Amino acid sequence: MTGPGFGKLRIDDAKVYLILPTGIEEIPADTYIHVKGYLRARVTHLDLEHEELSKLYPPRTTGYFPLVGTGSGFLINLSRLIKGVEIEVRSQLLASHFISYGEKTWVYIGGKVGGIFIGFKKRYILRLERIAIEIYKVHPK
Repeated sequence: MTGPGFGKLRIDDAKVYLILPTGIEEIPADTYIHVKGYLRARVTHLDLEHEELSKLYPPRTTGYFPLVGTGSGFLINLSRLIKGVEIEVRSQLLASHFISYGEKTWVYIGGKVGGIFIGFKKRYILRLERIAIEIYKVHPK
């Protein structure tokens, strides 16, 4: 589902950037923690929602990509799919409670109508769920 709803927790301080070979472009994407058990979510994940992301990464496209903590959020390298393209998400909430500077992992990205979703390994899912519980007072089902 695209857009707000109960169990989709908006990260208000998140800013999303597309890093292209031609330069950096800020995208006014909505960023949500989508908690397991709400609005058909089978696992807790992040949603980045903006039409520009659907153009870059079309619905029903999926793949695994490297992610690294930047100290102000994280960076996903999409070069395996589109050479020289990265997505950066800057959020103090995510930088302080979710991923540390230099921390590396692989993520599962799926295209959806209106944006993308980012799936994580278990330890990162637990961190997202801890944010949901402690800050937003929403428990996974």
